[in-house]
Amino acid sequence: MSTLTADSDSNATIKAIYTERSSTYDASSFHLRQAKEYIHHANLKPGDSVLDLACGTGLVTILARQHVGPAGRVIGIDISSGMLDVARRKTSELGLDIEYLEHDITDLDALSLGEFDVVTCASALLLLQEPLRAIEHWAAFLVPNGRLLIDVMIERNVIAPAILTKIGPLVGRSLGWNGAWVESEESLRQLFTDAGLTVEEVYPSEVYETRDYQVEDGPKFFEKTVANPMFRVFGAPDVREKAKELFVEEFKGRAGPDGVVREEVKFYMGIARKDSKQ
Repeated sequence: MSTLTADSDSNATIKAIYTERSSTYDASSFHLRQAKEYIHHANLKPGDSVLDLACGTGLVTILARQHVGPAGRVIGIDISSGMLDVARRKTSELGLDIEYLEHDITDLDALSLGEFDVVTCASALLLLQEPLRAIEHWAAFLVPNGRLLIDVMIERNVIAPAILTKIGPLVGRSLGWNGAWVESEESLRQLFTDAGLTVEEVYPSEVYETRDYQVEDGPKFFEKTVANPMFRVFGAPDVREKAKELFVEEFKGRAGPDGVVREEVKFYMGIARKDSKQ
């Protein structure tokens, strides 16, 4: 959830955003549904070892521990102390044994982690400035024939980031992450290939959530959007009015003939394998 360029400002921003979101993160139902999809495709066996990167509140991590059993090993790593506090509390309440580490997931060498049968990274790749280098780095922690599971949000289907990405240059603001490289399933497939991994599967996930808005909801939706710490920079006093005007205009343009703006939350899910010769 940070950059390979050791950008301390970026790290601090991401850490603060997710620590602020930690108490309500699990309230979004699609996060748990996505975690279950990860575990389904991980095909974990008793005794497997799992490294869950950007583990957040432990949604994937906890399910992984339950699947690998007492003979397995599960480590969760995240940059946000607040998210890890929630994960540790939930893990303790369930009586599970999971090691959680607060660390930059793009620079793991100092942790002496060893190798893993499965490495996962849910809902974080788009936050990285250099996703290819990150995947190459993570692959080093896979055993031969070990598997990496990651996803990228299909941003064009999610209204707020899609609109803010478009209007950002007009108000001198940006989201702080770059999803422009994701054009299709092939984008993620090529990333795996360039990292030297063998692609097992890349596919669009199920639609985790569908939300319908009325076209007149644009101003209210903008206010809700900039209240979110992920998008707060667009609500700064020096750009707020211009950003709101442009946002509402773009929002109206997304309405169908019935005056409804529809949002679908879905991802491209990717599964790749480290060849035994690597």
